[in-house]
Amino acid sequence: MATANNPRNYNLSDSELCMFTSNLCDTMTRDLSDLAAFGITALAVTNLNTLGDAFEVFPPDDSLIGDVMIATQTKAAKLEAIKELIRSMALRVAMKWGENSGQYRKLGITGMNNFSEDKLLVTARSVHTIMTGFLSDLASTGLTTGLLTAFATANDDYEAARNAQNTAINERDNKTEERIAAGNALYAKVSNYCDVGKRVFASTNQAKYNDYVIYGAGGTGGALTPPANFAYNFSTNVFSWDVVTNATSYQIEASDNGTDCNGI
Repeated sequence: MATANNPRNYNLSDSELCMFTSNLCDTMTRDLSDLAAFGITALAVTNLNTLGDAFEVFPPDDSLIGDVMIATQTKAAKLEAIKELIRSMALRVAMKWGENSGQYRKLGITGMNNFSEDKLLVTARSVHTIMTGFLSDLASTGLTTGLLTAFATANDDYEAARNAQNTAINERDNKTEERIAAGNALYAKVSNYCDVGKRVFASTNQAKYNDYVIYGAGGTGGALTPPANFAYNFSTNVFSWDVVTNATSYQIEASDNGTDCNGI
């Protein structure tokens, strides 16, 4: 996964968030009359559905990785092509003057397999220039203007392939940032509506309440189990309970003689 500057604000997978959003839109449509008191309308549901649909078709990371892999494979093929052309040029120089000649040394290709990509491209362009100067001397070895033109084209193709690879890598990084931002925005909307739904049905309809729980069994919604071993220490005024699987927060409400006090 590409490195992102902004953290993900949700623990669902992107596909789970998309599916939960779709289900939530159906749930909210069913409960519009109950949610209306909080300003939630059919238009709000439509807007949420649109936001979810846009996120659903956002390019997944696997697709972007595939683009990077294709660009990398293309660059590798272009790299081997110019290496082979350099070797063919060097062979012609060796045939004419020998590998210990100044003309051969002038090519600057010793240790070519260990060259960085930058150095290889600069060397390939230098070899092309040198071989152009040797054209008449090496005509007997098969060096032609057509071959030199093909060499120049191969160098250009390799440079373009390197740029395409960098573009694919940068695109993946940028799309990762955009996907996280879009996911966080969608999740913020979903969380807000779920908080309203849970508040509306907390004391009236457990089944409907559960429809607004995001982190349930399987991570895609559903009922959470009640906390076990709930206790209150009167001397320290501390509540305690066992951790509830998939719960991300807890809310405690106290009452005095049946009258609600401040939520904790």
